[in-house]
Amino acid sequence: MKTIDAKGKMCPVPLIMTKKALSEIQDNELLEVIIDNETSAKNVSRFCQDNGMQVKTERTGNIIHLVVSKTGVIVENIPVEEYCALEAPLSSKMVIAFQRNKLGDGADELGILLMKAFINTLPEITVRPGSLVFLNSGVFLTLRDSPVLDALKTLEQNHSEILVCGTCLDYYAKKEELAVGTVSNMFDILERLSKAGHIVYP
Repeated sequence: MKTIDAKGKMCPVPLIMTKKALSEIQDNELLEVIIDNETSAKNVSRFCQDNGMQVKTERTGNIIHLVVSKTGVIVENIPVEEYCALEAPLSSKMVIAFQRNKLGDGADELGILLMKAFINTLPEITVRPGSLVFLNSGVFLTLRDSPVLDALKTLEQNHSEILVCGTCLDYYAKKEELAVGTVSNMFDILERLSKAGHIVYP
């Protein structure tokens, strides 16, 4: 398996490196692409899938390993820069931190309904959040039975990063039920919050 290290490089460089490496390996051979930013990983994955290739994603902390199976044919006249151009207007430096699975301090039933409406509306707003952080009981919003799962998956597909507190998932014994986002730690969560242009606490 051929490996390329694209850590520290921004789009379109990881895409260019991937495209070049794919041209150098044989059909059905595997290519590992190592990336350390979510946007480039998604762009590389989308590029490969659009060209008929299978992509498996593995994570080790902040490092993302994409294992690509060269099963398709690269269309040479598709400029890789087009994949990077898609990302710019879709997210912002806003971070939304969900500390619970309901909105407000009134009746629980009303709070759950309001939170559902809040998250289901997020994909429709003009500037979507750059990151969504889920802490404490907020992690229940990211599980398989969550009423807002489709909205969160849409946000993630459109380049909103979703970080879910691993300690919280362990505390509630829910890690196996996670259905969207990346299991994260307090260091990464604090990094996102400290670099945010604006933080919203629903």
